[in-house]
Amino acid sequence: MFNNAGVVPRGTAETTNPVVWQSTFDINVTAVWHMCRLVIPHMRAQGAGAIVNNGSDWAVVGGTNALPYVMSKGAVALMTKAMALDHARDGIRVNAVCPGDTFVERFQTKLVTASEVAQASAHIPMRRFATPVEIAYAVLYLASAESSYVTGHLLLVDGGHTAQ
Repeated sequence: MFNNAGVVPRGTAETTNPVVWQSTFDINVTAVWHMCRLVIPHMRAQGAGAIVNNGSDWAVVGGTNALPYVMSKGAVALMTKAMALDHARDGIRVNAVCPGDTFVERFQTKLVTASEVAQASAHIPMRRFATPVEIAYAVLYLASAESSYVTGHLLLVDGGHTAQ
């Protein structure tokens, strides 16, 4: 199962509206937990399973003006590790893919020229955004038999952002 839930609201501790905070956690954390609760009994019954949660590179390094998002993805990271420990003996592997900036629609509508894209991705050591396909391959790896001895892992796919 791939839990691909996420909203990215902007705000600090001071500026974040409590409704936005709660909505962010409902979508980014609680929905992931609910889906895991539903699928784990079925995976346990079959003696195997793989859960891949969608995290973020900001789950491990933080980010500015994005407190609700950073906090929620940090929660997903630790939920992933806790569930991996809880269900390893059930044959269920639980991991998270943690993408960095990925060239998705919200970027495509704002960054039109090659120069704008280059400037926006200059903070990434590889000097470019990830493609959705690159993230998908990481998810496929974590869901596949090729990662049969991997559980509790946060796979950072961020062009070196967190290595800085």
